[in-house]
Amino acid sequence: MNIQGQSRSDTMEHGRNRILAALPQDALSALAERASIVSLARGRMLQEVGEPVREALFPHSGVIALISPMGNGRDVETAAVGSEGYLGFWAVLGGDDRALCRAVVQVPGTATRLPIDSLLAISRVYLPFADLLLRFSKVLLKQSIQSAACNGLHRLEARCARCLLHAHDRAGRDESVQMSQTVLAARLGVRRQSLSAVMKSFQARGIVQLDPGGVRILDRAGLETASCECYSVLSDTYRTILPVA
Repeated sequence: MNIQGQSRSDTMEHGRNRILAALPQDALSALAERASIVSLARGRMLQEVGEPVREALFPHSGVIALISPMGNGRDVETAAVGSEGYLGFWAVLGGDDRALCRAVVQVPGTATRLPIDSLLAISRVYLPFADLLLRFSKVLLKQSIQSAACNGLHRLEARCARCLLHAHDRAGRDESVQMSQTVLAARLGVRRQSLSAVMKSFQARGIVQLDPGGVRILDRAGLETASCECYSVLSDTYRTILPVA
């Protein structure tokens, strides 16, 4: 759906992204004139390693996983993007604009799509927008650093709880997390059987309900108790670096 001659509802949809919601009205209007709203279907490949970055995506909902593929055919998630950020940062950082990781829709949703040329042009005129784009790069860096520490030091149950909490936040807290156990296992870099034991334990304790293709969070407080410190560390990072939601 193109936003030429946008309606108020279209503008409100753009504002569901945390970065776009922080823009003054004139900047948001300039962006909306060149943008469109797109659906993000689960499993859709948004970028591949080495491909030139030609568009930016600002999710309103859902989760985009940033994945590093390995030579043996396996891959591991290094960070994730939700409504707090955007995809297309490789081009914003300057130099070679080719993607250094794979990006795949992990949880379906919608997003504002903007050509990279338009994004760069608008950010040169509206400097606070450029600042927001660079701030999110700091968030991604912190995510990657924290994930490396978490994967090396924390038990699978704690890591799984942390992952579910972040996905739940991006789903709006009142929805189930539309992520299969197979996808969750890949996100954590573990065998499906190992994750299954953890999820069955969560379900037996009344923390989650396992639905076909997803997970319903029943006891948010219980999930936070099961999580490692990394959830609160990253949540504090979002609040410190990015605009308040």
